Amino acid sequence: MIKFKRYPHINDLLEHYINEMGEETIRNLINVGISSAEEAELFSRFVWVVVEKVHNDEEQGNIVLCGSDNTEMLPDLSYEVTNYMKAIGYYSIWEKISEAEM
Repeated sequence: MIKFKRYPHINDLLEHYINEMGEETIRNLINVGISSAEEAELFSRFVWVVVEKVHNDEEQGNIVLCGSDNTEMLPDLSYEVTNYMKAIGYYSIWEKISEAEM
C-alpha cells in the first residue's frame, strides 16, 4: 500500500483526483503498491496529470480539499513520490517522466 506519512495531505489530494477521474487502476496501485516498471510509469504519469489538474483548478477557482489554491502542495507531492520511487527502485522512471513533463 502506498501511504505517504510525512505529508499525509498528499494521500487526500491523490484520492480526490482518483475519484474525480474515476482512476480505478491508480486506486488499485495505491492499495497494493507498485511492483513493476510499467506500474511505476503509469503512476508517474498520473501524478503529472494531478499536477496539471491542481494548476487548472487554481486558475478556475475550483475548491478542492477546502481550498481554491493547492499549488503549495506540489513540492510535498514531489517529495513523497520521489522518496517512494527511490525506496522501491523505480526512481529513474519517475525522473525520466518528470523531465519530459517539465
